[in-house]
Amino acid sequence: MLRRKPTRIELKPEDKEEFETIKAEAAEAAEQAAAAQQPFCELSKPFGWAPAPVSARVVTPNEAKRGASCASMAAQGTEVEIKLRLADRAAHARVAEALRRAFRETHRQENFFFDGARRELSLRRCVMRCRFYNTNKRALLTVKGQQVLKDGIGRGTEEEEDLDPIAARQFLTAPSQLLQLDSPLVQKVRRETGVEELVCLGGFHNVRSDFDWAGFKLELDETQYEWGTVYEIEVETPEPEELKTKLEAFLNEHGVAYKYNTTTKFANFINRSLV
Repeated sequence: MLRRKPTRIELKPEDKEEFETIKAEAAEAAEQAAAAQQPFCELSKPFGWAPAPVSARVVTPNEAKRGASCASMAAQGTEVEIKLRLADRAAHARVAEALRRAFRETHRQENFFFDGARRELSLRRCVMRCRFYNTNKRALLTVKGQQVLKDGIGRGTEEEEDLDPIAARQFLTAPSQLLQLDSPLVQKVRRETGVEELVCLGGFHNVRSDFDWAGFKLELDETQYEWGTVYEIEVETPEPEELKTKLEAFLNEHGVAYKYNTTTKFANFINRSLV
């Protein structure tokens, strides 16, 4: 029997671009499916959550186009931040010491994340987070679009709304009740994603100390995952390039080892990484 040579298929440029998009979406789905099989962090265990059923599959071209961005959902605001990763706890301590006279306050945060039972949010690159401050002093619901991180500067759409902290605690064990809130932000999420059932993905702790620096609020973070701790600086500013230069000079002056952030806290949580 003669062997046939494999047929080589040449794609048009526009078809190749669509194919690469679909392949990337499928790889992301597989990665999230693998992450879902990992045990949840300590923060979620007391509530006895079970992971949402997630399976890897090829995303259709229509889904890829529809889910490319969450920007329309959070069109009311764009967050621009300098994001620098500190080398270790010693670097974190050096920053705190250098800024001790400018200290404002410390927040002990609990961050919990939600997705649709059919991944309606993650397929649109949306992140829904409920953050508790100092146990139940404040609860803040946030919906973020995909964040772009480049050279230590993060840009992404964001919309926020305060919740009653006591009521918000109930959503951790009954997440779909969140969708019943008479909330403009929640109803916007429902309308634009079609989500009808939520699952809680778990979360992590963060200790954030705020300082006044160069006319801005500098946030010094100690983010605690079950698998490790990372230290970061974040500064929200409309002029990130100019301020980043000043911040790097400040860190170098005080011998603080750092690098540019390459991923978000949420991505580290989902991937169980410390990148």
